[in-house]
Amino acid sequence: MERMALRDRLEDMLSFTAVARALSFADAARELGISASALSRRIARLEDALGTALLRRTTRHVSLTEAGTLYLERCTDVLTRVEDAEALVSGLAEEPRGRLRVAVPNLFGQLQVAPLLPDFLRRYPRIGLEFSFMDRYVDLVQERFDVAIRIGALTDSSLVVRRLATNHRLIVAAPSYLRGRRPLAKPEDLAHHTCLYFSLLTDGQAWNLQRGEEQVTARGRPVLVADNAEALRQAAVAGCGVTVLATFLIAEDLRAGRLVRVLEGWSVPDTGIFAVHPPGRLVPSKVRAFVSFLAERYAGTPPWERVGERRSGA
Repeated sequence: MERMALRDRLEDMLSFTAVARALSFADAARELGISASALSRRIARLEDALGTALLRRTTRHVSLTEAGTLYLERCTDVLTRVEDAEALVSGLAEEPRGRLRVAVPNLFGQLQVAPLLPDFLRRYPRIGLEFSFMDRYVDLVQERFDVAIRIGALTDSSLVVRRLATNHRLIVAAPSYLRGRRPLAKPEDLAHHTCLYFSLLTDGQAWNLQRGEEQVTARGRPVLVADNAEALRQAAVAGCGVTVLATFLIAEDLRAGRLVRVLEGWSVPDTGIFAVHPPGRLVPSKVRAFVSFLAERYAGTPPWERVGERRSGA
């Protein structure tokens, strides 16, 4: 009887986490391969056993109660430990397999991760990938992601972090923009130029530049402020102004001469590109395989920087 109760409880916990992640009974039921009514009965059984509501349900929306949020964190930990135990005794630690859920920044994921996935799948045919391309912050534990790729400063110290590459950002403009305009020899010259700014940076409509030990804050006249780097890239290539963009995004433009570096000798401080995953004594082999694969491909000079670039004399 105790064994049956434990099995039912684990089943109910798994069902609850599926609903909490999808915020939809229909989507969670499809994921679990059961009917929505059966899933609803499991959730009701769990709530009755706990003596509290875990979910708020209307005809249109599902959301977590305060108790549900707390319980989800504990459920995730318990289910992860169960998966680790099964991997340990079944030999999965030696042979990576199973579904791997990965969250990646949209543009970096499209340009620098997606092209590598066929090779990864050929190397690890027993791993199934589920990718989400998004620019919002992802809570790996609550949303049940195995791995995330993050760029910039990391704020969650509870995660396991592996640095994959350096994120270089360059000050660039199109040759068509630079022709006939005042030279860009020093940061103060930006005051006479139109600039394209990424609105999600903490610097705002300014750039912190450095040359050796010297550091300055430079501003130009903003003609476009956007929260999408691809929009800035397109505007820069079209000759709309000066901008700062990551090399993973503009490598091909540099090679083709559509963009060139300006303010020779000055640079924007580098950030990092990281793989992060939840902590645990036993890291699933599928996670280790994926992180190691990316680290291998990005080792040394990452592929997007293995291109020639043209420099402006401005």
